[in-house]
Amino acid sequence: MQPQVSVVIPTYNRRVILEKALGALGRQTIDPRFFEVVLIDDGSTDGTDEMVAALTPPYHLEYRRTERRGPAAARNLGIQLARAELIIFIDSDIVVNETFVEAHRNAHTSDNLIGHGPVIHTDNLDDPTSAEFKVTDISRAFFATGNASIKKRWLIEAGFFDESFVEYGWEDLELGIRLRRLGLRAVKVPGARGYHYKRRLSAADVPHWCQRERERGHTAVAFYRKVPTLRVRLMTMLFPVTFWLDSLITLGGWPDRPATKRFLERLDQRGWHLALRFFVRLITFHWYVEGMREALRPPGAAGKSPGRS
Repeated sequence: MQPQVSVVIPTYNRRVILEKALGALGRQTIDPRFFEVVLIDDGSTDGTDEMVAALTPPYHLEYRRTERRGPAAARNLGIQLARAELIIFIDSDIVVNETFVEAHRNAHTSDNLIGHGPVIHTDNLDDPTSAEFKVTDISRAFFATGNASIKKRWLIEAGFFDESFVEYGWEDLELGIRLRRLGLRAVKVPGARGYHYKRRLSAADVPHWCQRERERGHTAVAFYRKVPTLRVRLMTMLFPVTFWLDSLITLGGWPDRPATKRFLERLDQRGWHLALRFFVRLITFHWYVEGMREALRPPGAAGKSPGRS
């Protein structure tokens, strides 16, 4: 049967939560014959392929494994493989509710729509869908692939995701600008809830988050160079005051000092998670700004790495 909906999911080394995400898609209110899941494995090394091979989902699952090329290229391959007219994008660390696919399908009452479902953050791996919606879960993005649906033809007309975005961040928002120019309109889909799992922050995770924010700083500059508008400057915070603020709050280079690492470890050990999140937010903001600095430097100029002063 030709599916009515294709759910496109790129993944990289998220085996445990991905298995839950695929399981949730098997418990939909819509007949599983009416949708398919297109899973693009962007070079995972955690046994994702073995996990997928052992599954017997009620829906058609199209699984493709590629060399590591980044989420933009993975989503583009998913679009090309999708057989349905309507495409839903989710990330591989998002577990959806039972009405997810049906709600997205029903939301497309006209041709020129982008459906947006709520993304609810949770650190509860055992029961992700038990989380409640919070003020911090509000998103104003026009097109964000954590939980969005759109007709395939618009993605083709807009020119797909820009595969030059290899590092983390901004590739979906950049495509969103091109989709907005085509005259599409965003609508909310409250019945399509996605629960975004993130492991509770620990001091040991800080280098990972710093590196990710550094990459997001690189792609922020690439985004602005492609779309040099005030809207993108505001989205990326690419203003002189941002660099000045970072220099002010990191006086003395404290984010990179060994004493700071020990301080974060003590906060973690004592269970002072609010304080830990506060200081990690300052540190990761610094690395986002440092990533922008690196991207703005002339070619060949060296930059530092997270954890190295």
